[in-house]
Amino acid sequence: MNRNLARKFAVVTGGTDGIGKEIARGLAQEGIQVTIVGRNPEKGARAQQELRDSTQNPDVHFTQADLGLVSEANRLAVELRRRATSLHYLVHSAGILRGRHELTAEGLESNFAVNYLSRFALTGHLLPLLAAAGGPQAVARIVVVSGAAQHGRIQFDDVNLTSNFSTLRAVLQFCQANDVFTAELARRLRVSGQPPAVTVACLKIGVVKTNIRRGFPGWMKLLVPLVFDPLLGQTASEAADAALELLLAERFGNVSGGLFLKIKKFKQISPKSNPTDREDARRLWELSQHLTANAMPGGAMTPGSLIPALP
Repeated sequence: MNRNLARKFAVVTGGTDGIGKEIARGLAQEGIQVTIVGRNPEKGARAQQELRDSTQNPDVHFTQADLGLVSEANRLAVELRRRATSLHYLVHSAGILRGRHELTAEGLESNFAVNYLSRFALTGHLLPLLAAAGGPQAVARIVVVSGAAQHGRIQFDDVNLTSNFSTLRAVLQFCQANDVFTAELARRLRVSGQPPAVTVACLKIGVVKTNIRRGFPGWMKLLVPLVFDPLLGQTASEAADAALELLLAERFGNVSGGLFLKIKKFKQISPKSNPTDREDARRLWELSQHLTANAMPGGAMTPGSLIPALP
């Protein structure tokens, strides 16, 4: 246990299984108080106990939330803000890969809702806690766990992919949204001439052997184990090691807005550079604010409004 990290607080979505659970394990082993978030209460209770037993850290707690819904991300944020006055680590690891077109109860394409929009919503609501924890000597860190796809496209005119859904289009869209969100959030949190109090990084993970595969379309269920696993497959623990480095390593303390790739090796990569990037960021932000506002009853404050505007 690292005594310098004791009494720090982390939230790991998707922390009851797969990569998220292994990230939570690594943080708990350092003595950090960890809240794991998942949909299934029974699975969450089992994961909570297993993590407590394996790390000898009693401060691992499960909280139930279905992060396919903005309303649930909002409820989760309210609950977390009641429990803590600061948050040192926020890990977005909850994810699905659904090989069919399916809308959530809030009318959003399910892959986009879980793998991007809930992250936008939850981050916005928890920024006050992150800002309270961050400072020159203790930067608060956000890690967005995403897919390895690059150079995707956000379908601004049909974000639900109603006219032409495919698994590949869904993956390319949410991966690109996470990339753009990471860079844009870093820009909005940056204060000129000062080290950031809150940093954000996007970790793009390749082929990992986890239960996310249950939602794969049939062709992926056949192709991935036969072709990709022998060449590029990694365990959840191996993928989590890269996330833990971004969260805990001193050399990443002031790195914000970066994209990192973990397939065989862990490395930082350059985002696609073109003149439309800043425009895409503006459009994504406005779209995200619109979707989250429409999803929350009573016209509640949109999470994006808690994040500083572009200069």
